[in-house]
Amino acid sequence: MNSKLTSALLFIFCLLYFSIAIYYYTTGTMGTMFWALVLVPIAFSIYTLAKLKKRELYPRLGKIQYLIGAIYISLCIFSAIYLPMNYLDLIYYRAGSYNLIDKFVGVSMFILVAEYARREHKVLFGLLIFLVIYCMFGDHFPGILRVPSIDIERIILSSTVEIKLGMFGTYAQAGVGIIGAFLLLMGVAKGFGIDKALIKTIISVLGKRPTLIPQSAVLGSMSVAMCTGSGAADSALVGQFTIPAMKRAGFPALYAAATEGSAALGGLIMPPVMAIAAFLMAEFLAVSYFEVMIRGFVLAFIYYVSIVLTVYLLTLHYVKPGKITMDDVFSQLGKVTSTEKLCAVIFFLALVLLIIIMGYLWWPEVRAALVTTIVFMVAVSLVIFATQGSSLKEKFKNLGNSLKSTVESYPEIIVDILLLLAVLGIIINLFTVTGWLLKLGMSLVALGKENILLLVILGFLLAFFLGFGLPPSAVYIIASVLVVPSFVFLEFNPWVAHFFVFLVAAISEFTPPVALIAAVTSKIADTSFIKTAFYTQKWILPIYLLIFAVITWPELVVAPGKDMLMAFAIVLLGCLAVTAGSFGKISRNRFIDLPTRILIVALGLFVLYAPQKDLATILTPILLLVVLLSIRTTQKIHSKVF
Repeated sequence: MNSKLTSALLFIFCLLYFSIAIYYYTTGTMGTMFWALVLVPIAFSIYTLAKLKKRELYPRLGKIQYLIGAIYISLCIFSAIYLPMNYLDLIYYRAGSYNLIDKFVGVSMFILVAEYARREHKVLFGLLIFLVIYCMFGDHFPGILRVPSIDIERIILSSTVEIKLGMFGTYAQAGVGIIGAFLLLMGVAKGFGIDKALIKTIISVLGKRPTLIPQSAVLGSMSVAMCTGSGAADSALVGQFTIPAMKRAGFPALYAAATEGSAALGGLIMPPVMAIAAFLMAEFLAVSYFEVMIRGFVLAFIYYVSIVLTVYLLTLHYVKPGKITMDDVFSQLGKVTSTEKLCAVIFFLALVLLIIIMGYLWWPEVRAALVTTIVFMVAVSLVIFATQGSSLKEKFKNLGNSLKSTVESYPEIIVDILLLLAVLGIIINLFTVTGWLLKLGMSLVALGKENILLLVILGFLLAFFLGFGLPPSAVYIIASVLVVPSFVFLEFNPWVAHFFVFLVAAISEFTPPVALIAAVTSKIADTSFIKTAFYTQKWILPIYLLIFAVITWPELVVAPGKDMLMAFAIVLLGCLAVTAGSFGKISRNRFIDLPTRILIVALGLFVLYAPQKDLATILTPILLLVVLLSIRTTQKIHSKVF
């Protein structure tokens, strides 16, 4: 199998996935459960071909890896045909008494998805293997861990051909449905090169002033990460331009890496994608995704305003006008064209259109995402057709290349997400079939009745330590299944419980040893990975504050309205006060400056977490004055810089 054949097959499978997805989003025929049976095997085939194209499937095996890849793809093709053909029989007639072919398909897909986990998510693979062993020998475990043993056939079949559970269950169906529909917009943007145009436009506007170069990293990373749902991908795409520019402007390398990393992390909590976890939150809560988006915007705005203040205060200290020229900024980026600026504007208008369609017209999420994507693609195609190419033939060629790139880009974006969700579906199924979830829930409820604070701390630590080896979406799903039911039983509002877990899950992109964002930013900035990962914790302090603020100020997420706006203002000022105390200056005399800044931080924490909300509300005007005073004083202290 040569590279040309592999590339051709990869395009065919991408086209197949793209066509099926568009057909389903347009017609809604058969539902997500049916199409998950088709698209999960196709997704694994695309994953296999992409690895073979780069000769990364099993590089040590040489040409044998192509034979193994052909076997994988053959099994996937057979499964993608067999499972839909026997869809009704598997659900209604053969449930619990599967035939030999059913079992063969189930075992094959279980092994393939487990192999994906082994290659891409080793912690999840380890957890999967442990759970299989646990299910098989549960009656040998002590105490609360003791559960009835389950035979291996039941373990595999419940995770595969039972369909409603396991790899084809709720999570994979969300990946095929609402998640796939929303990522379609980003697939088109990537295919037409709008992601890079977006970065160039933002940096070209803000980069005209050296003092705004760090803010261009914040805005650029937010714009890209909010649509990709991947902080690491965003850091790689945006950071390659912004980190060197910040270093040349005067930022220390660690500061440049931390600024880019903190901005990319914020994109994980910024709608519309929100690290794909928010789509699953809508499924858990049985609400429209727009309701999740509204609450996400509130939290993300608080976070980003705090980051903007952090970067501004540091800019006052480190960035000197005249130290960097426009040529330095655009040496790697290239000059932005009017076409790129127009396409960037169209992209933002598409996001506005998406929000209007869902929030004002109340269209279903999938239809809203599809219509927005079509409008966006048509508008961008017209712009490219009108502005690029000197002849009609060249114009059609450019447009055709963009459409071809879109067909390839969209499946590449969704494949890893869909396969990850399939792995998580198996893991949650194995948690469930043992009955251990029920035991854990009862234990947490008993603990919470004794001490609510201890339950909150335990929930935080569980999700936090899961983040040491898992991506945000995986942390959110597992922690939601393990922790949220106990919170809700003890009368926490479901919105509060889910956003608490979601915010903890988001910081997993910066918790070692995985810390994908830190790995990317440290490499670009040429700094220590561990030092960057731990150093950036100070930058992302606002997200730690928000994790517990949603509990003390539940109005932030419970229901849109006057109470939410009031809580938003108070929590925002509290986060800004902590930021100003951490990064600002009050006096040139450090014996006055340090105690005063500690007092400012303490005042901000009191407003965020004090049980006396009336007193906290009264103190907010003082917080506003303190923040403004800190900004003004910092400006005066560093006035010689300007």
